[in-house]
Amino acid sequence: MKRYLLLTLGILCIGLGALGVVLPGLPTTPFLLAASWLLYRSSPRIQRWLLESRLGEYIRDYERRGGMHKGTKVWVVLLMCAMVLCSILLFIPNPI
Repeated sequence: MKRYLLLTLGILCIGLGALGVVLPGLPTTPFLLAASWLLYRSSPRIQRWLLESRLGEYIRDYERRGGMHKGTKVWVVLLMCAMVLCSILLFIPNPI
């Protein structure tokens, strides 16, 4: 019963995440993260598929250490800072 509930909620979250791509105000990322968590726990087959996908490395790191590598964190923070800087330079008429 628990397995089917997790599977159903996971599929529902995928649908809501897909709607979030086209509907403003509805977030995509939290629903897709919730879907991956729910589906990962719903089926050994889906769990194996996720571990063999491109995201498998990140999932294994999270399971082993409870988080990301420091290098990955640094890369993500630098990328976010670069995107904020690009937004400031492109969309604010006189940023200085």
